[in-house]
Amino acid sequence: MTTNSTNTKATAAATTTAATNAATTAAASASANASTGTASNAALTQKGDAAPTSATKPGSPNSKSSSSSSSSGGFKATLTVFDMVVYGLIFMVPIAPFAIYGQVFDASNGMPALAYVIAMVAMLFTALSFGVMVPIFPSSGSIFTYTSRGMGKGIGFVTGWLMILQYIITPDVMYIMAGNALAGVPGLGHIPIWVWCLLFLAFVTLVSLRGIGTTMIIDRIALIGELIVLGLFIGFSVFFIIQGHNDAAFSATAVINPPEFNVGVMFSAVSLCALSFVGFGSVATLTEESKAGPMGPGRAMLIIVLVLGALFFTMCFVATCADPSGNIMKSNPTNGFYVLAGVVGGEWFMITCEIANVLALGVFTGLAAQTSIARILYVMGQAGAMPKKFGRMNNRTNTPTVATLFVSLVSLVLLVPLIFVGQDIAAKFSNFGALSSYCLLNICVIWYCFIKRKEHKPFRHLIFPVLGAVITGIILVSLGWLPITVGVVWAVIGIVVYLYATRVRHHTIDLS
Repeated sequence: MTTNSTNTKATAAATTTAATNAATTAAASASANASTGTASNAALTQKGDAAPTSATKPGSPNSKSSSSSSSSGGFKATLTVFDMVVYGLIFMVPIAPFAIYGQVFDASNGMPALAYVIAMVAMLFTALSFGVMVPIFPSSGSIFTYTSRGMGKGIGFVTGWLMILQYIITPDVMYIMAGNALAGVPGLGHIPIWVWCLLFLAFVTLVSLRGIGTTMIIDRIALIGELIVLGLFIGFSVFFIIQGHNDAAFSATAVINPPEFNVGVMFSAVSLCALSFVGFGSVATLTEESKAGPMGPGRAMLIIVLVLGALFFTMCFVATCADPSGNIMKSNPTNGFYVLAGVVGGEWFMITCEIANVLALGVFTGLAAQTSIARILYVMGQAGAMPKKFGRMNNRTNTPTVATLFVSLVSLVLLVPLIFVGQDIAAKFSNFGALSSYCLLNICVIWYCFIKRKEHKPFRHLIFPVLGAVITGIILVSLGWLPITVGVVWAVIGIVVYLYATRVRHHTIDLS
């Protein structure tokens, strides 16, 4: 009995010793692996490869559940490629040509369909550049992150500063456009524009605070509604043309009319059309919420540009065939499209198109714009490029609440001065921010991929981004002296802020 007891104790002691040795060995192994992993990451970073971005912060698939993360946790991956396509289409408005069709018709000498096709091809080069950079630096900071990591923190900060100019003004521009459109609706002309703008702002803010889930539900409903209205216009126009009213007829001259074609004139129209495409970059701000991984946003952007190009071309083609002489557009330069909608579909359809455009601009595009800028400010806040409070996340709604409320407050403050300067000039201020940051994106692809990493894929890393940079640069210059002056002043302010923060205050921007 004693012997058995002694043996048992000896066995237990041996087992304990073995377990202790195993634990020690495992700990040593884990330590070695961790050191190796750290060294590997350091080596990768030194080679110029993408270091971990905010996509791997709490809330990403590689971290703990966001429900247990702190208030500064990251985004949840909840969006499919389809969700991102819907979001981008809503931001860019499938019925965008409604508001500017008359101007494009006049600028293109009666060939708006061709102008939109050329603009689509031009914007595809920049969409391809997004497709290159998103997988390398998968962050909702979009071009801010790409240029910061690829070209330096100073250039990155100024790029983010220019993006803020685009997105912080866009919601107000949408509210003002919608308010101006409502002023033309019978019985609503007596209501001041600022009243409509405040109503749109309040609604957008409330929906934004509820989270991306609510936003995507509203976006899907909105997209269906816009496509129905666009489909009705195409259907009514085709029926009108088949019946041969007012000399309406299908003709190749609705696409290109050689006697009237002029390269310089056409490019001025293309510059106007290209502004209907600049919002596709907003999809990159959803990168950390992509269920399809870092390749998802790039695919979504290409789909968006191609789909919109097809929709814009079809709409302009049938509209031109329905009014081949252009008399309606010449007689009604600002609202010619709505008049044409009334001719082919009746007065009720004209009002329907006006209201659809109002909702598309004032509610749905305004909502998408506010969602995007809040995410950019969130990433910049996390990196220390903006106040840290912007980097706080409400884990219940998956929304950067502080950044969202800040955007709403700025929109409220800017509303009156932007109403004063008018929607066209205000839109050009926003487009300066978009086009300048797109130009920097293309340059970043060339510098980081072709020169720095020496990944010599001549088309993806050199030819396409060169074309993208040149095209966006030319369109940027065509905006006019006032938007360019305001944009340059804004950029200089950004440079001063960056130098003061980093050289005087010795503040560090942490992009890890």
